Amino acid sequence: MDPRDRREAIQWSAAALIGLGLVIGAHQGTFVGIESSFDPQAGELAALAEAKTVIQSRWVESPSDGQLRDGALDGMARTLDAFSAYIPPVETKEFTDSTTGVFGGLGILIGLDKGQVVVICPMENTPAWKAGLLPGDRVVKVNGVSSNFKSVEEAVGVLKGEVGSKIELQVARAGSDALQTFHVERAQIQIHSVKGTRLLDPETKIGYLRLTTFNGATFEDTKAAAEALLEQGMRGLILDLRDNPGGLLDQAVRVANLWLEDDAVILSTWSREQALERGDVRASTGSEGDKFPASGYQHTVANALHLIKVPTVILIDGGSASASEVLGGALHDHEKAYMIGTRSYGKGSVQTIIGLQGGKAALKLTTQYYFTPGRQDPVTGERNKRRRIHRGTLPETDLSWGLIPDQLVEVSDEVAQQTARQEADFELEMLKAKALKVPFQGEERLHKDDPQAKRAYRHLLQTLGDPLPAETAPVGSGSIGEVESGSTAPVASPSDAKKGN
Repeated sequence: MDPRDRREAIQWSAAALIGLGLVIGAHQGTFVGIESSFDPQAGELAALAEAKTVIQSRWVESPSDGQLRDGALDGMARTLDAFSAYIPPVETKEFTDSTTGVFGGLGILIGLDKGQVVVICPMENTPAWKAGLLPGDRVVKVNGVSSNFKSVEEAVGVLKGEVGSKIELQVARAGSDALQTFHVERAQIQIHSVKGTRLLDPETKIGYLRLTTFNGATFEDTKAAAEALLEQGMRGLILDLRDNPGGLLDQAVRVANLWLEDDAVILSTWSREQALERGDVRASTGSEGDKFPASGYQHTVANALHLIKVPTVILIDGGSASASEVLGGALHDHEKAYMIGTRSYGKGSVQTIIGLQGGKAALKLTTQYYFTPGRQDPVTGERNKRRRIHRGTLPETDLSWGLIPDQLVEVSDEVAQQTARQEADFELEMLKAKALKVPFQGEERLHKDDPQAKRAYRHLLQTLGDPLPAETAPVGSGSIGEVESGSTAPVASPSDAKKGN
């Protein structure tokens, strides 16, 4: 062998040994070897039992009671999807409290100035509102003790308490030298999910209504807001579902009833369990062609409220998820609403809490998927294939999941944040004026500065046959990057979706 070849062979051998040492070192210990003992034919339970026996007898420490059981169950749940999880006994009570617990509050938006609580605004129809607290009030004492809070969180911790308990606030109000005393009874605070309801223009009578979430009061609040707009002569409506993460499904279903005729399908849910119960063996095979056989569907239908009959445009984005996708999909598929914005998030699954170990532990398991009703073919009259709302592990390029708008209108982060702040300030000033019982004098800019709302406004005017206003340059028009396209155009991913309303 040539000496040069011999030297290269030695160098390669040394490199291989060094590489092996690096691999072993990465395991933070000394590698001994692999013992061959497992019988691959013994079955899944035997494999788990064998691993448990080996760990119990040979692990350098002793596992605590339930440690291996909880670890195995947690591991099984984690392999399924991002929403399924094992809830061990030590966490079950905490989980239950977090999903069913009730807290009492006053219903005020607050800030902190020199350790004292400053009322930004009371929320409508809450204890603070009914007691007469006003924007700008400064809380000097709480239950007779001078307030000197280090943070807003600390102040909130003192102000909230059990439902029905009372709190005494001594308040300094602008224009008055004497302190005013308020005795306020804490109540369960239901955050209003309906925001910014108004006519954008008294002449065109285009209405605007934003849903931020779906809670226990969403349907009643939406119905009341819609009725108020209709009484003002509303001719078209912008329904803003941007950045709405969802919430209570039954509330989304009830809201959909405001647009739909009797017996119209609002959503379909599919479960493998139901298909199997009905004897459909296809659900057990997992074959792609029979993944969602018809036997596994259940349909939720409307009950003929049909209050809103004016042209409607829905605004969606990558923050629109779950119940907001159910509502948007129902109105869009039944052609009750046109859709503008960016692709929705794609969270359309149902998690069921199933008790284990006699109720000591639980399994949060994804058991159903949501599907839109499907659109009616104008030629055959048949309904086209339902859209699966849930993205799951489907790739971004797959257009079969989520909601895809009729017009894709993308907005830069800078503009989205700026218009969101502008709208939040506008809404707060409206609420302050109502609390102070003074006329609101704010300038309406939403349909002029917000690119997606502007596009929706112009679409409604076209639908109604009204003349379009002259184009006005939106906020930050130099960098807006506004795009309009059909529903088959490439769409922004949920992680890249623009937030801000």
